[in-house]
Amino acid sequence: MPIINSAAASNVGKTRNNNEDNFFLNGIILNTSIKGTAIESDRADSGLFAVCDGMGGEAFGEVASAIAVNTLREYHKKTLEQKISFTEMFSTYSDETNALICAEIEKNGGKRIGTTFAVLYIEDNIAHAFNIGDSRAYLLRDNQLMQISQDHTPTRRLVDMGILTAEKAKSHPERHKLTQHLGIFPEEMVIEAFVAEPVIIMDGDAFLLCSDGLSDMLDDNEIEEIMNKHATPQDMANSLVEAALTNGGKDNITVIISTIG
Repeated sequence: MPIINSAAASNVGKTRNNNEDNFFLNGIILNTSIKGTAIESDRADSGLFAVCDGMGGEAFGEVASAIAVNTLREYHKKTLEQKISFTEMFSTYSDETNALICAEIEKNGGKRIGTTFAVLYIEDNIAHAFNIGDSRAYLLRDNQLMQISQDHTPTRRLVDMGILTAEKAKSHPERHKLTQHLGIFPEEMVIEAFVAEPVIIMDGDAFLLCSDGLSDMLDDNEIEEIMNKHATPQDMANSLVEAALTNGGKDNITVIISTIG
């Protein structure tokens, strides 16, 4: 059974007053009271990992992302206690989390909040990735980085249709507009997560989950170069956050790196 070494890192960035991101690292969630970059590590033979990017401002966004990771912690316990794969529970998890966030919206007089969600679940030598919104999942294999998630944005649709180039999409005025996120009432839209093709893991693989605070500050080539420079997930995660800060740090930055072998 391969060993999964993982690290999560999160920083508020240079322009935000609070961190609306959160992460789930095989049972560990972000301690938002930590100043600077919060770093956590994990080592196991299976794992459930997630990055959530809250929306709402004025500390409300972090309520939504906290609901997502705290609910995920409950489901993680169920997978361990009942020996059920998270892939079988994902749909129920996303429905329950969405309902809890919608209840919070109603509780606060209709003030809209929400969160993106990108998850990586590794079990029995297979990696499963799901996402809702524009938080991303990547795989680095043989020094080559590939995105295995799919952004839920209008610009992504335009790129898929051949109307917009990937390069022009980076500066498009609607690049941050989301077509999917957790925190949408059922009568407004049916949330449909993107489910990536399962990946049979190999020694040397490195998976990355990140909020757009990373992917907006660094392009894929820069991310690939940084990951290839370092041997440990802790060094990769910390270096990616530092590079995003150096490039402007215009949003909260959260990453999880999981290496195989």
